[in-house]
Amino acid sequence: MAHVILGHCCKDASCVRVCPQNCIHPAPGEEGFASAETLYIDPNSCIDCTACVEACPASAIKPEYALTPTEHSYAARNREFFEQARTAPRSRPRAVFELPLASPSDRLGVAVVGSGPAAMYTVRELLRRSTSISVTVYEQYDTIGGLLHRGVSLDHVGVREMIRLFDVPFRDDRVTIVHDTEVGVDISIDELRTRFDAVILACGASQPRRVGTTVGRDIHQAIDILVAENSGPPDARPSVPAGPACVVIGAGNVAFDVVRWIAKNRRRTVGGPVEELVVLSRSAAEDASFTPSALHELLDLEDTEVLIDRAGRAPRGDADGALLRVLADLPSTDVQGMHARSADRAGRLRIVLSFGQEVAELERTDLGALAVTTTAGRVFHANSAICATGFTTKRIDGVPLDDRGVVPNSGGQVICDETGEPLEGLYVVGWAKRGASGGVGDNRSCAAETVELLATDLRSRRLARSSRS
Repeated sequence: MAHVILGHCCKDASCVRVCPQNCIHPAPGEEGFASAETLYIDPNSCIDCTACVEACPASAIKPEYALTPTEHSYAARNREFFEQARTAPRSRPRAVFELPLASPSDRLGVAVVGSGPAAMYTVRELLRRSTSISVTVYEQYDTIGGLLHRGVSLDHVGVREMIRLFDVPFRDDRVTIVHDTEVGVDISIDELRTRFDAVILACGASQPRRVGTTVGRDIHQAIDILVAENSGPPDARPSVPAGPACVVIGAGNVAFDVVRWIAKNRRRTVGGPVEELVVLSRSAAEDASFTPSALHELLDLEDTEVLIDRAGRAPRGDADGALLRVLADLPSTDVQGMHARSADRAGRLRIVLSFGQEVAELERTDLGALAVTTTAGRVFHANSAICATGFTTKRIDGVPLDDRGVVPNSGGQVICDETGEPLEGLYVVGWAKRGASGGVGDNRSCAAETVELLATDLRSRRLARSSRS
């Protein structure tokens, strides 16, 4: 019996480094690592040593005999990966020479803006490369962890447990955490650049992208629902969007998290329970932004039925790929919206996935209901709406930001958007560096790249000073 990697794999790749059989792939640096949803264990090579289980920070690895009925599909996906990649070279990642940040006698001060996963991996990397470094972390809230602490669904227990990774680096004597301090408001980026040898922006992309200009109690932000559910007291849980019809704008994993939450709490609302929930995906099914794991979590919900909107861009019947085959097998239906109240209030929740629906406008009608209009002119009427269209980076005075919500950079060094020249001593990591994509573990290699660039720059500065003296 082999071990199996589950759908909430974080791709931190700690398991790869401890596997004595080199049977976990794709590894960092191998083809397909960046785009893979999870890593996979070769069942023909695994010797059940459990080293990967102990190393996995997300508790996402189990022996095959211990899988629950809903987890058996992951064993099949592990086997399929290696059957399809049987001829691909799978070599152990090569050791890479890493530049130290400074000599033990050097006094080096680095500021890290933010305290989420990208910041955590960055601090770990900084501490690993210098024994004399002093790291100051600036966090605008009173708790560390960023969206890992505030915005991950309570259903994802394993991912939420990754907060324990913060304990060692953030409690190190070389690290100081400054809470309740927003960079750009309480302290300027110019002041940090003057005070420290380097400033690393790990502020993430935590601001939800807005849809339209309409606001009101019947329009919700997905991240606000998750934050309130995670951090609020039991008597202050977020209110459930009103039914009978609700529209979710966006179809990523965060959107699916909120859909699951509504399915479990839909009768806890003043405006009538949600009976139909339409999920609008801007992309076609072939380019879906949710993962197979997120879809299977929807399909496993009780008292629900997941359907495809036949008027949208439904997946082809001859679709290739496991995710598309699952979508193609779902029954199709017409969106009923506000006009369809089920005769049986105890009936199942209809979750309708509608692809190819880019939203152009969200507005309130004369009757007080909501109208969601797509770029193709299609209109969805609903009693409430949830915006889950992704995240963008909040603008900080003194830091360039492009139209995608990404800090312009070259390998992690921030560059001036006007001249294209690097801004000395200013670096970026995480979602602010690469856009709001990738999970917690993707920040590990991202942080290593940025810190390696910082080490190179510091070495160049030292050499320049030596040549002048």
